[in-house]
Amino acid sequence: MALLGTGFRVGFKPLAVLRPHERTIPRHVDKIAAEIVRDGIQKDPIIVDEDSGAVLDGMHRLAAFEKLGFDKAVCCTVPYSSRSVSVSRWARSYRAPKGVDMAAVLRGIGGFSKATLTESFEALDGKKSGVAAFTGGVAYLAVGDGDLSAAFSKVDALDLASEGGGWVRKFVPEDEVDIEMQDPATVVALVRRITKDDVVTAAKTGRLFPCKTSMHSIDPRPVSVRYPASDLKKEAPERSGAFEGVGAEIMPPGTFYEGRRYKERLLVLRQP
Repeated sequence: MALLGTGFRVGFKPLAVLRPHERTIPRHVDKIAAEIVRDGIQKDPIIVDEDSGAVLDGMHRLAAFEKLGFDKAVCCTVPYSSRSVSVSRWARSYRAPKGVDMAAVLRGIGGFSKATLTESFEALDGKKSGVAAFTGGVAYLAVGDGDLSAAFSKVDALDLASEGGGWVRKFVPEDEVDIEMQDPATVVALVRRITKDDVVTAAKTGRLFPCKTSMHSIDPRPVSVRYPASDLKKEAPERSGAFEGVGAEIMPPGTFYEGRRYKERLLVLRQP
């Protein structure tokens, strides 16, 4: 079913045709699965590129559905080439306990060289390097040609060090990196600019990004399908016309939904 002339369509898709482009966080998958069992609904649609089947938003929901043995999901397909959909990056911010020399951690991972902030951002924007790390206002640039696989190996090494060392890891929008990287007790890692082609390639090949690498903006973002989870199970009968008569209301940027403020407009789905 088409939604308000947006070019977006809502309907069922088999889980087998959905292609994630990022890895998931197991404990977050478990949390979502528990919420689905508790509430008995799929709260929001999984957002999917209409051409490639790449999942743009909903990787953890997809993994939770698979964990629960579901056969299908309510999805909203969008034209990824549209200007209504854009992709940016999350940065990783790691805070270590007192006494940890974060610069020494980077030297231990290897493949980084000290650079100016300007050189680092220019290299990331120009895809001349795959990842940069910042600590205490100092930049360290990965030596290389901007290959994402090599960049992700360094991100994985930082994630592993974080888990082993009891660091606190959080995810920061790329436009807030300059605030985070001033703290000498943190390392902030930012990969090079992500393109839509990068996302589709990862989804098609199965060479997945680390969790929380890409950040998609969909305007308006479809939310609140609130569909019975029991109808998504393998043994559930097919329901033709399930979304006929579904309404939608566009809410302005800055709207709070499920405890989060959204920068995009929201396309709030209303069951008939």
